[in-house]
Amino acid sequence: MNVEELLHMKGGAGDSSYAANSKHQAKAILNIRPMLEKAIIEVHKHLPEKMVVADLGCSSGPNTFLMLTEVLKTIGKQCQRLGVEPPEMLLFLNDLPGNDFNTLFQSINVFEESVRAEKDAMSVPHFIAGLPGSFYGRLFPSQSVHIFHSSYSLHWISQVCAHITTGKRTFCNGTSVTVIEITVTE
Repeated sequence: MNVEELLHMKGGAGDSSYAANSKHQAKAILNIRPMLEKAIIEVHKHLPEKMVVADLGCSSGPNTFLMLTEVLKTIGKQCQRLGVEPPEMLLFLNDLPGNDFNTLFQSINVFEESVRAEKDAMSVPHFIAGLPGSFYGRLFPSQSVHIFHSSYSLHWISQVCAHITTGKRTFCNGTSVTVIEITVTE
């Protein structure tokens, strides 16, 4: 059996599940909110019609939806402020194949209800898709994702891939958040 099949958080919604025991991870997501908002707003300036966001290592608890809520609220507020229609959003949830995607997908209805109840942000059309697989390998076509989020899974990486430190892109690591600056031609 390979490592990808062995490693995963405890699924379900019971007392010992990851969903019930991930309060510290929720705090980390809330702590990076200003950086996440800034990144989303910057990307949105250059991509007014469609935006693709991927949560790498999403697991199966409420923190997945906390991050998605922050993304949708930020876009909704930004579009409301600018008086423009929000972009269509494609939100990918990625984790290893052993992740409890069933519990995750069963929670989407509750998430959708909370999004509809949000009053201080414009409604943002969005689509959610699951993507099992390891981010050690390639998950997406080139230049298809605008924002990657990973709060508690990158610590599994043993080293920075050589190809992400060269080329035409600049990688910053201020306050332990990686931001990629790309030149957008208009």
